[in-house]
Amino acid sequence: MLVGVMGRCAETPVGPDVWAECRELIPARSVFAFLAEHRDELFPESMFAGVYPSPNGRPSVPPQVLAVANVLQVLQNISDPEAAVMVRVDLRWKAAAGLGLHDPGFDASLFVYFRRRLAAAGSTDWLFERVRQVVDATGVPKESGGGCWTPRCSPTRSPLRTL
Repeated sequence: MLVGVMGRCAETPVGPDVWAECRELIPARSVFAFLAEHRDELFPESMFAGVYPSPNGRPSVPPQVLAVANVLQVLQNISDPEAAVMVRVDLRWKAAAGLGLHDPGFDASLFVYFRRRLAAAGSTDWLFERVRQVVDATGVPKESGGGCWTPRCSPTRSPLRTL
């Protein structure tokens, strides 16, 4: 069993709030805008209570941030290290995840730990359902040329494959 305290989203972001400051730079009907506007509805904190059952340990990166990053990672069909870089440097990813401009992001290994937590809690399916909701709401595959968003489309590349 993985032990750790669920991280909470910061009251104030690290640096200027990217979504508040750069909203006009992010296309209104993009997946980034959709996630920025609906992140708390798609991934409420209560959804992760069973994934982080321990009150002990060091707080994690907020699971909502990891969930948004996983959704974008799957849609763009990129590796864990590539996704970690995007969280750190891409304003669209920061806005979607609710991060501040100066937020340093996180190490790529956290994607693996997050997926292990989801698998251990039997919660991997709901993340795919959330991905489908994003796809249905934004039409991302049609607009962006696709991307792996089901566990079957690329069993060796999909970061959310069954562990």
